[in-house]
Amino acid sequence: MKFVHLAIAAVALGATAGLIWPANADPLPMDQPITVNGIETACSGIGDAAKSDPRWAEYPIRVEFSNGGAQYLAGAHVTLSQGGKALATFDCSGAWVLFKNLKPGTTYKIAATMTDQPGAGEKSATFTPPSSGQKRVVIQYPIPPGQ
Repeated sequence: MKFVHLAIAAVALGATAGLIWPANADPLPMDQPITVNGIETACSGIGDAAKSDPRWAEYPIRVEFSNGGAQYLAGAHVTLSQGGKALATFDCSGAWVLFKNLKPGTTYKIAATMTDQPGAGEKSATFTPPSSGQKRVVIQYPIPPGQ
């Protein structure tokens, strides 16, 4: 019986810790599209070659992370959700996250916390994928340039 109480306490402590610290998410490989729950996803945006890669123009959603000076920030813990349900949670070392296979006309939410910017907090944005072309979604953190 004592083991059961310890197990319940461990689960409760783990659940509480999950509310305080972000859960560890799988990191996406840089510049390599992968599919997460049926959504083609890519992490990129570092270096001129990556930014000019023609593959990224095929993604209807490009999320960019930047600071108060409109300079790119790299490294985010990201959650994509729709209707309050998390569809994908991952870490991206780049400044861009790209999504394909999202339903045009459907509203999605992206929430992100910068992993290397203490105190930056979580920021989010909602978006609707276009039926054609690419939509830029910019999440800006009020971090002064140079920090």
